[in-house]
Amino acid sequence: MILFFENIVRSHEGLCNQLMGVFRTVGEALFFSSKGHSVGVILNEFYTRTSINFDSSRKIPIDSFIDMQSLTTLLSSRNILVIQSKKEIPSLLRKNIFKCERMPLNRKMSIEEHKNMGIFIANFFPFAKKVQDISSLTINELSVYKKWKGIHLRIERDLLTVMSEESLDILNITQIKTICNSVSSDKDLSTIYIASGLQENEYNRVVCQIKQQHPYLTILNKSNILKNNPKIEQQFNSLCLEEQALVDWLVCLEAPFFSGCYFSSFAYLAAYMRHYRGFRSGMTKLEGSHEFWDEWFPRL
Repeated sequence: MILFFENIVRSHEGLCNQLMGVFRTVGEALFFSSKGHSVGVILNEFYTRTSINFDSSRKIPIDSFIDMQSLTTLLSSRNILVIQSKKEIPSLLRKNIFKCERMPLNRKMSIEEHKNMGIFIANFFPFAKKVQDISSLTINELSVYKKWKGIHLRIERDLLTVMSEESLDILNITQIKTICNSVSSDKDLSTIYIASGLQENEYNRVVCQIKQQHPYLTILNKSNILKNNPKIEQQFNSLCLEEQALVDWLVCLEAPFFSGCYFSSFAYLAAYMRHYRGFRSGMTKLEGSHEFWDEWFPRL
């Protein structure tokens, strides 16, 4: 009997919530394969938001985020079958499909399993080459600066679905204050890279706020960097919003230093990946307290 694990994503979920679902699916397959079961994964389409207000979405192919050919080869080496549609599975076998979301299935994972999954995902999971290439170019451009840090700023206006305008303003002020304190505490820091989905006018306003306290700090985002390479900039502009977010996220994974907010799946998953890639704890900082991500994807 073959067991199938199918990733389930919701249309309202952003990039890293969707990635968590895929990572969970692969993790469950790895576990049951290690126990001698015949195993397959069903990796469905992703979603991207289609509006700068993040209030509408559409389906996109899974290879928008993932190098499916490389992933298929990688999982085949672990005796795991990769399928992109459950239509490929005979109806008699569909009763063996287990749906996977971000949280673990109804079983307790051991510390060893959590660690093994984290190491595998962080070091071997292949992301889409076109996105990886743009993030690599961005990192190369940033490497000319003496000391730079990736910072995720989570103040996009889609948060208004879960908080008031006043609360969002307070969150904005808090995160800007945190950035300024971070810069003040690191005298050698010359440059910060801001990863965010902010519109240009919102981003410029944030830069002005930071510059008031740190006028000599170089502040960049992906748009600043890519405008120096029109060909790559054109490729970037052709990407959907979630693919553009993936560029930011991959830059944050490789940044010498990174900080973000605990409550953000983007920041937490970046910290998770960095942990299992061997970054020392002082090179990654999350502001805030314990969240459910700690239970789902613990850094052990």
